[in-house]
Amino acid sequence: MIRLIFIGVLGCVHLASGQPEDPAFMAGLSLEKKFQVEAALEQFEAVLKRNPNHEGAMIHASRMLSNVAGRLPAGEADRKRELLLRSQLYARHAIQLNERSTDARLAHIITLGLLSEIATNPREKVADARLIHREAIAILTVDTTYAEAYFVLGKWHLELARLNWMELMACKLFFGGFPEEVSTEAALRYFNKALHYNPTSILFLFGQASAYFDLEKFDKASSTLHHALALPPAEPDDILRKERCASLLHQVNSRSQSAKATLAR
Repeated sequence: MIRLIFIGVLGCVHLASGQPEDPAFMAGLSLEKKFQVEAALEQFEAVLKRNPNHEGAMIHASRMLSNVAGRLPAGEADRKRELLLRSQLYARHAIQLNERSTDARLAHIITLGLLSEIATNPREKVADARLIHREAIAILTVDTTYAEAYFVLGKWHLELARLNWMELMACKLFFGGFPEEVSTEAALRYFNKALHYNPTSILFLFGQASAYFDLEKFDKASSTLHHALALPPAEPDDILRKERCASLLHQVNSRSQSAKATLAR
């Protein structure tokens, strides 16, 4: 009944500050920067065995687990859930230690988005969507310049706005609805805000173009996608994001030509 509420794995990692320079933690950060995710996870979990309350290690372990889980094929749903539940425990523990930790809440959002992908119960999907929204708002109450939180809210609106009216009505009637009115226009506002703080993010540009596409603003969608495709990759996932931009640009061009042909008749 309800399509996937997918947030996606954000590429940016804000390094936790104020932590002791544990050698294993520093080694984990170094491996993470080299995109050696599994090796980095081993280092972060080694830190946590000695110091279960190391906030930075919890946040980064959560992110690495989400990264590993997010790349697993659909046929490994049980393994993916196992990894994500571990990731969620780390993120929640970090939030309990420091409620103002924006990075811990972002780690939780990423986990929730991936859990929502594999959820089979509509009630669980709606509960995840509510939590994602709550965590994003909590981030912005601490830091109004946190670009990733605006992107999350943009993606949240975009995906929910794509539900048909029957699905939205079912959410309201059976699951209590959502914390704010859902719309593609709101999605675009949030994507614009994210780009205000990080104008060269290929991920954010793809979100903005997707909203323009849904609003049938094809010229703006095309311009945004061309801009994204011209940018050099800044993160490993940017290669895949550029492929998605190219695919969306093809859809934009096709829909734009169809719309022009209809008007010409």
